[in-house]
Amino acid sequence: RAGNLYINRGTTGAVVLRQPFGGMGKSAVGAGLKAGGPHYVAQFLAVEETGPPPVGPIETPHPLLRLAQRWELKLSWGEFGAAAVDLRRTLFAIRSYLHHVEREFAREIDPVHLRGQDNRLRHLPLGTILVRLHPEDTLFETLARLAAVRATGNRLRVSIPPGTDTPAVRFLYGPEGRRLTGSAPVFPETDAEVADLIAKVDRIRYAAPGRVPPAILAAAADAGFHIACRPVLMEGRLELLHYYRQQCVSINYHRYGNLGFRAADFPDA
Repeated sequence: RAGNLYINRGTTGAVVLRQPFGGMGKSAVGAGLKAGGPHYVAQFLAVEETGPPPVGPIETPHPLLRLAQRWELKLSWGEFGAAAVDLRRTLFAIRSYLHHVEREFAREIDPVHLRGQDNRLRHLPLGTILVRLHPEDTLFETLARLAAVRATGNRLRVSIPPGTDTPAVRFLYGPEGRRLTGSAPVFPETDAEVADLIAKVDRIRYAAPGRVPPAILAAAADAGFHIACRPVLMEGRLELLHYYRQQCVSINYHRYGNLGFRAADFPDA
């Protein structure tokens, strides 16, 4: 459990754009986007989506992909009525999430390929993510967060304020919503009960900053706990940053400049 691991080299002297550096616990900033890493600037952006994100091929079968295909068929039959717009956005989100998990987040990436040193950036699932609903949450904001937890391999906990009766909540309790939540229970919980869970979950995901109650913000501040409350996006490369920890492994594989068998990777060496 470390934000940075160094093998065959000193533990100081990280260089921006070469070794992303930060921490695993409270030494990480916010969502844990590591300074010097490829996603660091994303936390300073105000993002507004004007259309669906581009999506490449998805090669690995996933239950979410089958669910998206099921919903797409039902949409073509006109079965979702007023929920159709949010369901279509959710389908774009699911495909974007799965594409970016497969292309980037589920593999070790070395963005520099420095000769003599590997610098592998890993994205590790957080653990348990509590998705907290709010009466103002749209169906898309609800389903997309649940899909993101599933796509990233985290454990899902769904939390709803007692007595909340919205189209999103009704869909969640219906048969299609249960296909998404799976075996994860839906807990009716007060804000005080959610605040007490801060020590037991790894992240709480709200759909917007203005929907986080002051009492929960205060409890999170006391505990040094990050609450993800950026607007929910269809674009997986940005949305999924809320669901991972980042870790960098820096390995010197040269010996006094001798690349050994790895010299074959550099024909001009």
